[in-house]
Amino acid sequence: MAFTTALEFRELASQDEQQAIDAHHAMLADDFEFLPTWSEDQQWEEFIYRMSAGRRGENIPDGWVRSALFAAFDDGELVGRVSVRYELNDWLLQKGGHIGYGVVPEHRRRGVAAALCQFGLREVQAAGVDQALVTCDSTNAGSIATILKCGGELDQQFPHLDAADGTRTLRYWISTQSNR
Repeated sequence: MAFTTALEFRELASQDEQQAIDAHHAMLADDFEFLPTWSEDQQWEEFIYRMSAGRRGENIPDGWVRSALFAAFDDGELVGRVSVRYELNDWLLQKGGHIGYGVVPEHRRRGVAAALCQFGLREVQAAGVDQALVTCDSTNAGSIATILKCGGELDQQFPHLDAADGTRTLRYWISTQSNR
């Protein structure tokens, strides 16, 4: 099923609270935090302010980098989100990458992940990043296909990171110049 309209990408706002929290709870079953760093006891307005401040490079905790969280909406319905890191620290360089995305389960297999990744690539490209690092679990066939569709090439020098628990993270580089 295709999108009903062109996807709208924007930062989360006050009116998105319930949809975003519902998506967060739905994605926890996949061990994915739709709302990174959000907690049940935090006021929604505080969370969206903190996310917006991070995009502007304000109030960034030690060890973190300037980053943003954007949501994708199809005709007003929240379908996914993309985290964008405008620079990499040591941890992000090894495992997290510039871009992380998630699609609400009932909206998968519609091209949302590719649209999220492409949006993230345009966002980091506008910030001066020529090559974006995108990572995924080696068992996530959907994410691998998305990364390849967006032009990802497996890192030739450091293609994967093996964790102590046996999981393997694949590391791909994508030129932002070809994703305008």
